[in-house]
Amino acid sequence: MTMGFKRILSSLTLNYLVATWTCSLICSGASTQFQKAEENVKALLKGQFDEKTMGDMFHPEEVEGWPLEEYDLGQISGVDVDRSGNPIIFHRGTVIWDAGSFNETNHYQRQEEGPIEEDTMVVLDGKTGQMLASWGGNLFYMPHGITIDHNSSIWVTDVALHQVFKFTPGADKPELTIGKAFQPGTSNEHFCKPTDVAVSKSGVFFVADGYCNSRIMKYSKDGKFLAKYGDEGWIWMEGKGSALAIPHSLALIEDEVLCIADREHRRILCINAGLQNPQQFGQIVSVTNGVDVGRVFGITYAKGRLYAVNGAGSSPAQTQGLTLDWKTSQVVDTWTSGRSFISPHDIAVSPNGEAIFISEIGPNRLTKFVVTPTALSSLYDNSVYEQ
Repeated sequence: MTMGFKRILSSLTLNYLVATWTCSLICSGASTQFQKAEENVKALLKGQFDEKTMGDMFHPEEVEGWPLEEYDLGQISGVDVDRSGNPIIFHRGTVIWDAGSFNETNHYQRQEEGPIEEDTMVVLDGKTGQMLASWGGNLFYMPHGITIDHNSSIWVTDVALHQVFKFTPGADKPELTIGKAFQPGTSNEHFCKPTDVAVSKSGVFFVADGYCNSRIMKYSKDGKFLAKYGDEGWIWMEGKGSALAIPHSLALIEDEVLCIADREHRRILCINAGLQNPQQFGQIVSVTNGVDVGRVFGITYAKGRLYAVNGAGSSPAQTQGLTLDWKTSQVVDTWTSGRSFISPHDIAVSPNGEAIFISEIGPNRLTKFVVTPTALSSLYDNSVYEQ
């Protein structure tokens, strides 16, 4: 249990007692909702809770006024959170992905304009949103996904270059590059607009490839190709079996589960990652879909909870954040921003599970949420979570 969570439980104790006393004065009988809140808080205070209880109870609440100052950034295509709880964003500067960016064979059409000159990676203070550092100028053409692994290395994908890069901490040049620059392809040596990376503690990593090939590629820690998952090419099969239609984001649950945001199939597909037993790679573990899911752009996992955000074109689903129980394929909570999401593109959660960040590509902004207990969200001041 983290120190931050212990502080929350300590504050909950006082608020729980006050709420109980208040209700005893104004209620002729406790409502079903309050009874459930009472039971949940008692379980929390006694430490009697499991992953499902945590996923069901904790509700993301927007932090209004964050960041404290606005920055002139491009389309924020990716976001992840470092060990200190600081979000690192990957943005496109003045470059915009539009109808003229690629031709019918998926070759980038503006290569002669050169790479993005401004820094494309920006580190923000997780508490204030103040800019702490920036880098990545003159390296990328069309940024997409960003992932921070357990060793603090940063992995990014560039859909114009059709490549994946790994940067060790503090490095301004990649330690590992996979894919052929500006060469889309279907072989095991090529990508076609790769979208995201997920890295295991052992160093084995997965690449979502992507807009054209709609497959998942698995590699050893040194970049050797191991296996792939998904039928060849972009396939529309109403989200059945292993057919993928733009795997847009990945989330790795270290006990052998790799979850995939299968965007155009409007589902989250979780498969066996094959980390312990490579022969089991690709076996379907769970599928989450339904009216609330929509086109899933980003997914992330921490502390027993899987979060997702859908995006434009998700109707009849609202554009919103989702909390999921991946084991039961259930959406246990939905949430959104007070200023409304327009074009969410990625989502990240802090390692301690206490903060969530959602990036958008129009307007180009980052929104922060703190994860609060649903059981008491209407009974006390949320300012306790800002401590």
